[in-house]
Amino acid sequence: MATVIGESGAWQIIVADLALHGHPISKPRDLPLLLAKLEETRPQMIDAHRARTMRSVQERETRIPTLAAERGFFKRIFNWFRIRALKAEIATLYKADSHYSSALDQTIARVRSLLNSTEFAGAEAELAVIDRLRMLPSSTVVFNDVQLQATRYIHFDGTALMSAQIDHVVLTPAGVFVIETKRWSHRFVESGDFYSPFDQVSRASYLCYDLLRESFGNTRVRSIIVCVGSLPEAPRDSYIKVVRPESLNSYISWFRNVELASERFDELRNFFGHRVNSRSEI
Repeated sequence: MATVIGESGAWQIIVADLALHGHPISKPRDLPLLLAKLEETRPQMIDAHRARTMRSVQERETRIPTLAAERGFFKRIFNWFRIRALKAEIATLYKADSHYSSALDQTIARVRSLLNSTEFAGAEAELAVIDRLRMLPSSTVVFNDVQLQATRYIHFDGTALMSAQIDHVVLTPAGVFVIETKRWSHRFVESGDFYSPFDQVSRASYLCYDLLRESFGNTRVRSIIVCVGSLPEAPRDSYIKVVRPESLNSYISWFRNVELASERFDELRNFFGHRVNSRSEI
Protein backbone atom coordinates (compact mmCIF):
# COMPACT_ATOMS: atom_id res chain seq x y z
CA MET A 1 0.00 0.00 0.00
CA ALA A 2 1.07 3.57 -0.69
CA THR A 3 2.04 6.03 2.02
CA VAL A 4 -0.69 8.67 2.36
CA ILE A 5 0.09 12.11 3.78
CA GLY A 6 -2.63 14.63 4.52
CA GLU A 7 -6.39 14.58 4.09
CA SER A 8 -9.00 15.80 1.64
CA GLY A 9 -9.03 19.60 1.71
CA ALA A 10 -12.77 19.76 1.02
CA TRP A 11 -13.49 17.33 3.85
CA GLN A 12 -11.25 19.22 6.28
CA ILE A 13 -13.26 22.40 5.67
CA ILE A 14 -16.52 20.62 6.52
CA VAL A 15 -15.05 19.00 9.63
CA ALA A 16 -13.58 22.28 10.87
CA ASP A 17 -16.86 24.15 10.34
CA LEU A 18 -18.88 21.61 12.33
CA ALA A 19 -16.25 21.36 15.08
CA LEU A 20 -16.44 25.14 15.45
CA HIS A 21 -20.12 24.68 16.35
CA GLY A 22 -19.40 21.89 18.80
CA HIS A 23 -20.17 18.92 16.55
CA PRO A 24 -17.02 16.90 15.82
CA ILE A 25 -17.23 14.28 13.07
CA SER A 26 -14.56 12.15 11.43
CA LYS A 27 -16.15 10.41 8.43
CA PRO A 28 -18.84 11.30 5.86
CA ARG A 29 -21.16 8.65 7.27
CA ASP A 30 -21.16 10.62 10.54
CA LEU A 31 -23.03 13.50 8.88
CA PRO A 32 -26.47 11.85 8.44
CA LEU A 33 -26.09 10.35 11.93
CA LEU A 34 -25.38 13.81 13.33
CA LEU A 35 -28.43 15.25 11.57
CA ALA A 36 -30.68 12.49 12.93
CA LYS A 37 -29.32 12.99 16.44
CA LEU A 38 -29.77 16.76 16.35
CA GLU A 39 -33.33 16.50 15.05
CA GLU A 40 -34.28 13.80 17.55
CA THR A 41 -32.73 15.39 20.63
CA ARG A 42 -33.52 19.05 19.85
CA PRO A 43 -36.17 19.47 22.61
CA GLN A 44 -33.96 17.78 25.21
CA MET A 45 -30.95 19.88 24.19
CA ILE A 46 -32.96 23.10 24.56
CA ASP A 47 -34.29 21.98 27.98
CA ALA A 48 -30.80 20.97 29.13
CA HIS A 49 -29.35 24.30 28.03
CA ARG A 50 -32.14 26.17 29.84
CA ALA A 51 -31.48 24.14 33.00
CA ARG A 52 -27.74 24.92 32.87
CA THR A 53 -28.55 28.59 32.34
CA MET A 54 -30.90 28.73 35.31
CA ARG A 55 -28.39 27.01 37.58
CA SER A 56 -25.73 29.54 36.59
CA VAL A 57 -28.16 32.43 37.06
CA GLN A 58 -29.28 31.16 40.47
CA GLU A 59 -25.70 30.75 41.64
CA ARG A 60 -24.99 34.40 40.79
CA GLU A 61 -28.27 35.72 42.19
CA THR A 62 -27.61 34.10 45.57
CA ARG A 63 -24.27 35.89 45.81
CA ILE A 64 -25.73 39.35 45.26
CA PRO A 65 -27.61 39.73 48.62
CA THR A 66 -24.55 38.54 50.54
CA LEU A 67 -22.33 41.09 48.82
CA ALA A 68 -24.93 43.87 49.31
CA ALA A 69 -25.18 43.13 53.06
CA GLU A 70 -21.48 43.49 53.80
CA ARG A 71 -20.57 46.62 55.78
CA GLY A 72 -17.76 49.05 55.44
CA PHE A 73 -17.41 52.03 53.10
CA PHE A 74 -14.66 50.65 50.89
CA LYS A 75 -16.15 47.15 51.02
CA ARG A 76 -19.52 48.45 49.80
CA ILE A 77 -17.85 50.33 46.93
CA PHE A 78 -15.85 47.24 45.94
CA ASN A 79 -18.94 45.02 46.18
CA TRP A 80 -20.96 47.45 44.08
CA PHE A 81 -18.67 46.70 41.16
CA ARG A 82 -18.84 42.97 41.87
CA ILE A 83 -22.64 43.04 41.95
CA ARG A 84 -22.71 45.03 38.74
CA ALA A 85 -20.48 42.41 37.07
CA LEU A 86 -22.72 39.58 38.32
CA LYS A 87 -25.83 41.27 36.94
CA ALA A 88 -24.07 41.70 33.59
CA GLU A 89 -23.17 37.99 33.61
CA ILE A 90 -26.80 37.10 34.35
CA ALA A 91 -28.01 39.25 31.46
CA THR A 92 -25.47 37.57 29.17
CA LEU A 93 -26.64 34.12 30.27
CA TYR A 94 -30.29 34.96 29.57
CA LYS A 95 -29.38 36.41 26.18
CA ALA A 96 -27.35 33.31 25.21
CA ASP A 97 -30.23 31.07 26.28
CA SER A 98 -32.75 33.03 24.22
CA HIS A 99 -30.54 32.58 21.13
CA TYR A 100 -29.72 28.92 21.73
CA SER A 101 -32.75 27.39 20.00
CA SER A 102 -32.32 29.54 16.87
CA ALA A 103 -28.59 28.73 16.77
CA LEU A 104 -29.41 25.02 17.10
CA ASP A 105 -31.95 25.28 14.28
CA GLN A 106 -29.34 27.00 12.11
CA THR A 107 -26.90 24.15 12.80
CA ILE A 108 -29.55 21.57 11.86
CA ALA A 109 -30.31 23.47 8.66
CA ARG A 110 -26.57 23.71 7.90
CA VAL A 111 -26.06 19.95 8.34
CA ARG A 112 -29.16 19.18 6.25
CA SER A 113 -27.99 21.45 3.44
CA LEU A 114 -24.48 20.01 3.60
CA LEU A 115 -25.80 16.52 2.90
CA ASN A 116 -27.25 17.77 -0.39
CA SER A 117 -24.44 20.16 -1.28
CA THR A 118 -21.83 20.06 -4.01
CA GLU A 119 -19.14 20.63 -1.39
CA PHE A 120 -20.09 17.43 0.45
CA ALA A 121 -20.30 15.52 -2.83
CA GLY A 122 -16.86 16.83 -3.76
CA ALA A 123 -15.43 15.88 -0.38
CA GLU A 124 -16.82 12.35 -0.70
CA ALA A 125 -15.26 12.07 -4.16
CA GLU A 126 -11.86 13.24 -2.88
CA LEU A 127 -11.97 10.76 0.00
CA ALA A 128 -12.89 7.95 -2.40
CA VAL A 129 -9.96 8.88 -4.66
CA ILE A 130 -7.62 8.88 -1.66
CA ASP A 131 -8.82 5.38 -0.75
CA ARG A 132 -8.05 4.24 -4.29
CA LEU A 133 -4.63 5.87 -4.34
CA ARG A 134 -3.85 4.15 -1.04
CA MET A 135 -3.89 0.85 -2.95
CA LEU A 136 -0.96 1.85 -5.16
CA PRO A 137 2.39 0.08 -4.53
CA SER A 138 4.43 0.77 -1.41
CA SER A 139 6.95 2.69 -3.52
CA THR A 140 4.30 5.42 -3.95
CA VAL A 141 3.63 8.45 -1.75
CA VAL A 142 0.29 10.27 -1.94
CA PHE A 143 0.01 13.88 -0.74
CA ASN A 144 -3.41 15.46 -0.27
CA ASP A 145 -4.42 19.13 -0.19
CA VAL A 146 -1.05 20.43 -1.34
CA GLN A 147 -0.55 24.21 -1.23
CA LEU A 148 2.03 25.71 -3.59
CA GLN A 149 3.31 29.29 -3.61
CA ALA A 150 5.34 30.82 -6.41
CA THR A 151 8.78 32.10 -5.44
CA ARG A 152 8.97 34.53 -8.35
CA TYR A 153 6.68 36.28 -10.79
CA ILE A 154 5.27 33.81 -13.33
CA HIS A 155 3.23 34.97 -16.32
CA PHE A 156 1.19 31.97 -17.43
CA ASP A 157 -1.48 31.93 -20.12
CA GLY A 158 -2.08 35.65 -19.91
CA THR A 159 -2.22 36.12 -16.14
CA ALA A 160 0.05 35.96 -13.11
CA LEU A 161 0.51 32.55 -11.51
CA MET A 162 0.99 33.02 -7.78
CA SER A 163 -0.36 29.95 -5.99
CA ALA A 164 -2.20 26.67 -6.43
CA GLN A 165 -4.13 24.22 -4.30
CA ILE A 166 -3.85 20.64 -5.54
CA ASP A 167 -6.24 17.91 -4.42
CA HIS A 168 -3.66 15.10 -4.72
CA VAL A 169 -0.02 14.79 -5.70
CA VAL A 170 1.26 11.28 -6.33
CA LEU A 171 4.99 10.65 -6.22
CA THR A 172 6.30 7.47 -7.84
CA PRO A 173 9.73 6.48 -9.15
CA ALA A 174 8.30 7.33 -12.60
CA GLY A 175 7.63 10.96 -11.68
CA VAL A 176 5.07 13.33 -10.22
CA PHE A 177 1.32 13.23 -10.90
CA VAL A 178 -0.85 16.29 -10.19
CA ILE A 179 -4.45 15.17 -9.70
CA GLU A 180 -7.68 17.15 -9.45
CA THR A 181 -10.93 15.41 -8.47
CA LYS A 182 -14.18 16.70 -9.97
CA ARG A 183 -17.67 15.47 -9.12
CA TRP A 184 -19.88 17.61 -11.32
CA SER A 185 -23.41 16.94 -12.52
CA HIS A 186 -24.43 17.25 -16.16
CA ARG A 187 -26.70 20.17 -15.23
CA PHE A 188 -23.83 22.02 -13.55
CA VAL A 189 -21.59 21.56 -16.59
CA GLU A 190 -24.37 22.80 -18.89
CA SER A 191 -24.75 25.93 -16.74
CA GLY A 192 -21.22 27.03 -17.63
CA ASP A 193 -20.92 28.71 -14.22
CA PHE A 194 -17.46 27.44 -13.33
CA TYR A 195 -13.76 27.99 -13.83
CA SER A 196 -12.35 25.56 -16.40
CA PRO A 197 -10.92 22.52 -14.63
CA PHE A 198 -8.46 22.13 -17.50
CA ASP A 199 -7.12 25.64 -16.92
CA GLN A 200 -7.02 24.97 -13.18
CA VAL A 201 -4.96 21.80 -13.55
CA SER A 202 -2.73 23.33 -16.21
CA ARG A 203 -1.84 26.21 -13.92
CA ALA A 204 -1.27 23.98 -10.90
CA SER A 205 0.86 21.56 -12.89
CA TYR A 206 3.00 24.32 -14.36
CA LEU A 207 3.59 25.90 -10.96
CA CYS A 208 4.52 22.49 -9.59
CA TYR A 209 6.91 21.92 -12.50
CA ASP A 210 8.45 25.38 -12.11
CA LEU A 211 9.04 25.00 -8.35
CA LEU A 212 10.59 21.55 -8.81
CA ARG A 213 12.79 22.76 -11.67
CA GLU A 214 13.99 25.68 -9.57
CA SER A 215 14.96 23.43 -6.63
CA PHE A 216 15.88 20.10 -8.24
CA GLY A 217 16.20 20.54 -11.99
CA ASN A 218 13.81 19.27 -14.66
CA THR A 219 11.25 16.87 -13.19
CA ARG A 220 8.45 15.27 -15.15
CA VAL A 221 4.99 16.35 -13.96
CA ARG A 222 1.92 14.64 -15.41
CA SER A 223 -1.60 16.05 -15.08
CA ILE A 224 -4.80 14.12 -14.34
CA ILE A 225 -8.45 14.98 -13.76
CA VAL A 226 -10.43 12.27 -12.01
CA CYS A 227 -13.96 12.69 -13.30
CA VAL A 228 -16.91 11.50 -11.20
CA GLY A 229 -19.88 12.60 -13.26
CA SER A 230 -19.49 15.13 -16.08
CA LEU A 231 -16.86 17.53 -17.39
CA PRO A 232 -16.88 20.24 -20.07
CA GLU A 233 -15.21 19.41 -23.34
CA ALA A 234 -11.42 19.50 -23.13
CA PRO A 235 -9.54 22.11 -25.16
CA ARG A 236 -8.09 20.73 -28.39
CA ASP A 237 -4.51 21.20 -27.25
CA SER A 238 -5.08 19.81 -23.75
CA TYR A 239 -2.43 17.41 -22.47
CA ILE A 240 -4.41 16.55 -19.32
CA LYS A 241 -5.52 12.96 -18.90
CA VAL A 242 -9.14 12.51 -17.83
CA VAL A 243 -9.87 9.21 -16.10
CA ARG A 244 -12.66 7.62 -14.13
CA PRO A 245 -11.81 6.66 -10.53
CA GLU A 246 -11.69 2.95 -11.34
CA SER A 247 -9.01 3.57 -14.00
CA LEU A 248 -6.84 5.94 -11.98
CA ASN A 249 -4.42 3.46 -10.42
CA SER A 250 -3.91 1.47 -13.59
CA TYR A 251 -3.10 4.67 -15.48
CA ILE A 252 -0.51 5.77 -12.89
CA SER A 253 0.97 2.27 -12.71
CA TRP A 254 1.34 2.14 -16.49
CA PHE A 255 4.37 4.44 -16.15
CA ARG A 256 7.13 2.04 -15.10
CA ASN A 257 10.35 3.69 -16.27
CA VAL A 258 12.28 4.88 -13.25
CA GLU A 259 12.98 8.61 -13.67
CA LEU A 260 13.69 9.50 -10.04
CA ALA A 261 16.72 8.12 -8.25
CA SER A 262 16.16 7.28 -4.58
CA GLU A 263 17.91 10.44 -3.38
CA ARG A 264 15.82 12.65 -5.65
CA PHE A 265 12.66 10.76 -4.65
CA ASP A 266 13.38 11.50 -0.96
CA GLU A 267 13.99 15.17 -1.74
CA LEU A 268 10.66 15.43 -3.53
CA ARG A 269 8.90 13.60 -0.71
CA ASN A 270 10.24 16.15 1.73
CA PHE A 271 9.33 19.03 -0.62
CA PHE A 272 5.67 18.01 -0.94
CA GLY A 273 5.40 16.83 2.66
CA HIS A 274 6.09 20.35 3.88
CA ARG A 275 3.39 21.73 1.59
CA VAL A 276 0.54 19.54 2.73
CA ASN A 277 -2.08 21.71 4.39
CA SER A 278 -2.67 19.27 7.29
CA ARG A 279 0.41 17.23 8.03
CA SER A 280 0.01 13.71 9.31
CA GLU A 281 3.40 12.28 8.44
CA ILE A 282 6.58 13.49 6.74
